[in-house]
Amino acid sequence: MKKIIFSLFLALSALASPAQTIRYPLDLKDLFERSDRVLSDLYYDASERFTEAAPAMIGIYAPAPDTPGVREIAEAVVRKGMNPVVLPFGTEGIPADSGAATDEAIAAADAIMSTLSGVVFPDGAVRNSDPLSLVYFKAVCDWNVPFLGDNPLTQRINRALWRCQNKIPDLDALLEEAALYHRARLLQKRIFLLDTHADLPDIYNEGFRLGRRSTNQVSLRKMMEGGLDGTFLISYQGEKDQPEENAFAYCLSQIDKIYADVRANEGRCEIVTTPAEALRCKAEGKRAFFIGIENGKGLGRDIRNLKRLAELGVRYVSLTHTYDNIVAHSSTHSADTTRGLTPYGREVVAEMNRLGIMVDCSHASSGTFWDCIAVSKAPVICSHSGAKKLFNHNRNITDDQLRALRDNGGVIQIYAVWNFQSRDKYTTDIETYLDHIDHCVRVAGIDHVGIGIDMDGGGGYTGVFGSNDAVNITMGLLRRGYSDGDIEKIWSGNLFRVLERVIAVAGDLQRAEK
Repeated sequence: MKKIIFSLFLALSALASPAQTIRYPLDLKDLFERSDRVLSDLYYDASERFTEAAPAMIGIYAPAPDTPGVREIAEAVVRKGMNPVVLPFGTEGIPADSGAATDEAIAAADAIMSTLSGVVFPDGAVRNSDPLSLVYFKAVCDWNVPFLGDNPLTQRINRALWRCQNKIPDLDALLEEAALYHRARLLQKRIFLLDTHADLPDIYNEGFRLGRRSTNQVSLRKMMEGGLDGTFLISYQGEKDQPEENAFAYCLSQIDKIYADVRANEGRCEIVTTPAEALRCKAEGKRAFFIGIENGKGLGRDIRNLKRLAELGVRYVSLTHTYDNIVAHSSTHSADTTRGLTPYGREVVAEMNRLGIMVDCSHASSGTFWDCIAVSKAPVICSHSGAKKLFNHNRNITDDQLRALRDNGGVIQIYAVWNFQSRDKYTTDIETYLDHIDHCVRVAGIDHVGIGIDMDGGGGYTGVFGSNDAVNITMGLLRRGYSDGDIEKIWSGNLFRVLERVIAVAGDLQRAEK
């Protein structure tokens, strides 16, 4: 009976929370949350720590001056053409005789970890006799730095934080992984990393914010750690959240909260509407935020509302969510998924074309998808979807639809939502994610696939759980043989091309009206 009650409690808890949140192990919760509070105020251009000229740096954690094996490890690192760094001794900000997990130690560990491509823990992380090792191991997890030195505690922390660190068997394997990590970080300096779907605004009422690292998936700190340059923040509402007459007002209220959140972090980020503005933000060391709408219900029944949204910077609208609405039919809870755009929905698509707003077919019924392909004068997108060939779920799209996106000039952005991609949350991981990218590239071509993870909206699993995991995706693509140019297209080039085309079509349509 107790097991049944506990299972029911877990199920109800999952339903009550709209976001995938990290739950720290109880015995480490205070330390890890303290670390998050310290790190939330530490924001810098971490990409500058990696240069073509400097070799990869490998940290060697040595809790005592006579830690066995440090010299041998350092010599092996040098033989591989990398630089060893002994931690914490000689680390600025942490006294050589300190074992305390102070705020200063947390900040110093973060600063050092942002420069490293690999770390060796000769004894793994230790809880009681060496709390400083936990500070360093949390920093390893935050930055996704490959490490050598498993023990039961490191494995437990890894699982709790949904890290993708596979057990690295020896020093040679670590140094190989560190070289890949270093290459990924260098690549990310040169390209723009964009995630096209994050539902952070939906949990603003729960206290989540861009400036708070903590357990939400999207934050400025996590974006910095992973090298993610930009995200679409989504004004979302479910079909049953608001009465229809309040839907547009609610949509506007969420956009107001996005603007307020960005203003609260002035100097760190901006709201942008074009690829050029986003690239400028990256050059200035800022994060770029686009705005999207999820659920055409939020448009209301007045077509003029779209002009107001365009003026506020909205760059795409997902026509449906999980129920049919005034605009279109949904892939879920729809009486007939072959039915598509409503008459009003056809007007909406035409007005979106005229205003330069991308038409998003994620969550759309097959009928809605095919209607949009036929009706839209500009390329369409699927901002967060997956491949039905790999997992038969109504939220995924078929190979025929992928080919239609290709012919339309559009793009599918791949999400990381386990129950749309597999039957088991705990065996789904970044390899599942990369499999969906691979399949969509094979069918639609390299020019028509991108990244739209659906963080803070139910997305996330091992290796793709927060914005700080962007580097894992880059490493995974490199490991699977994608070229630097291909990876740039997947991360932002394809979506930027579509957005620029949508804006150009809008200009043509508006000039034709005059």
